[in-house]
Amino acid sequence: MIKSEQQKNRTIKALEDFKNRLSDISEYSKAGVLAMIGQLEKELEEYEALKRGEFVLPRDITFVELVKNIAKIRIAKGLSQQDLANMLGISKQQINRYEEHDYQNVSLTKISEIIAALGLTVILERKNDKAA
Repeated sequence: MIKSEQQKNRTIKALEDFKNRLSDISEYSKAGVLAMIGQLEKELEEYEALKRGEFVLPRDITFVELVKNIAKIRIAKGLSQQDLANMLGISKQQINRYEEHDYQNVSLTKISEIIAALGLTVILERKNDKAA
């Protein structure tokens, strides 16, 4: 997933490079390169859709799913990594590290701060189970 304009620009460059080399590679290798081109194009399309705000977070979502979608939410809200970092009083590099690892190993306190900065409210519900 593309999470920043820098990644987008690198992806566009890689896509151009793959397309330029397509005529120079063997038929055996062509299938793999075409698959890579398709993947890069799909990632660019997803990023551009997010930049247009085309992302809807399901109403009922697990906390883990929410955390995995933080970067998408940020992009769809028109915020850069720098914007979010400024809102939280931390460095852009820290946001980049969080997103690089899909917010794994980030404290619940920091996740709560990020969610609030994104303008989200989380309501936790207990699952219906026998242990009360």
